[in-house]
Amino acid sequence: MTPRIYTGKEAEAARTPLEGALLGWSAILMLGIFLIAIRIAPKSVQAPILRIAQIWVAGLFCFFAGVHRGASFYAPEGPRLSDPLIFLGMHFGGLSLALLPARKAWRIAPAGMLLTLAGDTFLAREDRLPQFFLRLRPLQLLVATALITLLGSKAQTVFRTEA
Repeated sequence: MTPRIYTGKEAEAARTPLEGALLGWSAILMLGIFLIAIRIAPKSVQAPILRIAQIWVAGLFCFFAGVHRGASFYAPEGPRLSDPLIFLGMHFGGLSLALLPARKAWRIAPAGMLLTLAGDTFLAREDRLPQFFLRLRPLQLLVATALITLLGSKAQTVFRTEA
């Protein structure tokens, strides 16, 4: 059995559970680590670092899709038909981001993160996601958007010759 930090029900939490905050912010922290790495790395390894970061960002969208899908089961009315559709859209959006050429992927990713923010905020206000999303997600996804934008700016110069 996996030990849990938070012993209550996340769907009824008045505050962001520590477990959710740690998992959510650690995923975003990696973007900061990629940004530091790209700033100090020699030019010869910047492209591979940005490719790995691109895969990480794509994985974030898949992760957020899974969080959304899992949380939908705790909605007062249960999951709705739109919930698996949102999951599939976010999941395949993340997979597509991993497959796109780097310059295109880095241009699209910030918009995708802002769409995720808007969607999660709307769904939390509609009681379709836990209320703590209203506190956790805005700052978390705005920080992610800013870090993705900075990484994307560097990617535009590193991958200048890419179509």
